[in-house]
Parts: sequence; C-alpha cells; structure tokens
Amino acid sequence: MFLSVAFVLAATVYGGASMPIDKESFALNGRWSVQDTCLCASAPAVSVAFKAVTGEVTFDIEGEARFLFEIDGKPQKYVTVTDRKKQKFSTPKDGKPHTYRLVKVSESNPGKFCIHGIDLGKKGSFAEKPKASSRRIEFIGDSFTVGYGVEGKGPEDGTPFEKTNASKSYAFILSESLRADYHVNAVSGRGLVRNYANIVPEWTLETLYDYTMMGVPEQDANTERWDFERFHPQVVVVFVGINDFQGEPPYADVGKFKQAYVKLLDRLRALHPGVKFLLVATKTWPNDDLGGVVEGIYNDQVAAGKTDILYKFVYTENTALHGHPSENSQKELANTLRPLVARLGGWLSR
Repeated sequence: MFLSVAFVLAATVYGGASMPIDKESFALNGRWSVQDTCLCASAPAVSVAFKAVTGEVTFDIEGEARFLFEIDGKPQKYVTVTDRKKQKFSTPKDGKPHTYRLVKVSESNPGKFCIHGIDLGKKGSFAEKPKASSRRIEFIGDSFTVGYGVEGKGPEDGTPFEKTNASKSYAFILSESLRADYHVNAVSGRGLVRNYANIVPEWTLETLYDYTMMGVPEQDANTERWDFERFHPQVVVVFVGINDFQGEPPYADVGKFKQAYVKLLDRLRALHPGVKFLLVATKTWPNDDLGGVVEGIYNDQVAAGKTDILYKFVYTENTALHGHPSENSQKELANTLRPLVARLGGWLSR
C-alpha cells in the first residue's frame, strides 16, 4: 500500500537550498519503519516512489542490500550498498515531472537498510505524490516468493546476495501486471512452524510475521512490531510450507502445521474483513507432502462454508541457484496465479 511518510527530510541534503519534503511526497510499498530521521525496511521488493522535476537523484542509504532504480516504471540501474553510501542517479533533464522508484531486490536478511536522505540537487523539486492503487495484494512465503537466486544460471552459479532479485519474483511480476500495491512478507529458509534443516527453530514465519522488519528479530527481538492497520490487502497469496516438509528430517508435524495454517487464515480474516485467499503449494523433496496437506486445508475450509478461498498446485523449473525457480519459471508462476488473484480481487477484465 502507498503510505504517507511522517517525517521531513531536506531535498538538498548535500548542499543547495533546503526544500522540506512534504509528508505526502513519498509512496511506499511493503513494510517500512517510518522513523524521525529515516525510513528503514528489510523485506524484499519494498519500494519508495516519488514524482519530481530534477536532473539528478541521490539517495543516502545505509545497510547491506541490492536495489533497482526505475524511471517512469522502466528499469535503469542496479546498485549494491554494503555500508553507508550516497548513491547518485542521472535523470531526464527535460524540465518535466517523472516518477522515480527505488526497489530493494535482495533478501530479508541480512537485517535492515535505512534511507537517511534524498537529494534532488539545487534546482530539483517534488511533484504530486504517485497515486495509490485501488488494488492491494499481500504475499506470504519463503525463498520461492523472495526470488531467491533467480538470476543464477545453474545450482552453483554465484551467491544468494548476488543472484537474488525480488523484482524478478512472481510476486512482483504479478503485482506490477495487475497494477496493484503489494507487500512481500517472505524470508528464505523459513517455514510456518519448521525452518529448513531446523535452523533457528525459534524464528519461523509464524513468529516473524508480527514484525515490521522480518530480517531483524534474530539480532534484535525488541525490534518494531507491525501495525496491521497500515495495510489492508484484498487478496493474500499464501505460499508457505516448502521448508516445513523439505530437506533433511525431522519434518514439521502435520497436525501442528495445519493448526498454524488455519490460525493464520482466521487471524487475517479478523485483521482484514472481506479478504480473499489463494493457497499455493508445490512439490517437496523427498516425501512430497506439502500439496496434499495444503489441499486438505483448503477442502476443510470449503466444507466449513468458506467461500473466500482458492487453491492452486504449481510446478516450477528449479534450475536456478540452489535448485530454485529460474527467471522463466517465475514468469510462468506469475502467469499461472494472475487470473486466480484477479478473480479473487474482482479485477478480471470484461
């Protein structure tokens, strides 16, 4: 959802006339911690967008993350930040307003990043805030939803930090194609009740979901909790469970998994009245349990009279880094799920 920024930065932080940024200038997608002097986040695909008349844009960014810079919805440049950096981008010098967006494309981990300032240069000025969409989607998932390793040309091609790209994930592609605001609340290696290889067992998705920055609690359990009033999705895509039932045993207890899954659905219904759900599952190794378990949950929901829910089993081409979906597979996944999400949201073209 596009959110108002409740703090003031100087548009010319690095010299030039000081121009306070009105709190309505920024449009945010994803979970952001709006602080007195900065914006912080950790989720994949979080973005900050604004309209401006300027010949340059400089972001003062701190943290470890990769970003995509866009102008008028078109990708321009990828940049990597590993500490604190003033990242400058050239922009059209035609004296006309353009829409600029910075999208985080790397994983929820490691930790958070913060934007301390945005500089439009001496003559730059902000225009009206980009309009919010009337469509809102939330994605809850793991590495498949993050876009983990999607740019890898094979199972050992590069590192997760280099090859993960949330802007090439099905979640981002689907949201962009439907022109919807979105939240991608996903962390690689995490399951609903059991993480891959039982790593950090106390920090499953069930626990991390309550935090604004889901990549932070492992280092700081007192980090900010998310205010669910800030974003009310109309459709939630739930694609969880791969890590609960894949890799080395012991796997998640099926009863415990079902209980947590239904609890999540009921909680989301209470938080977001009228919300609709798309439950997604895929093959898992070695026992291939996930599909049957999630389909069983769906059937139970329908038998109980729920009409706000659909289920889809998907197949993916896991030829990218560490056996994850390739770019082509992520596109196909977006194409497969798009009509179902549109149907649930009432967005099908007539």
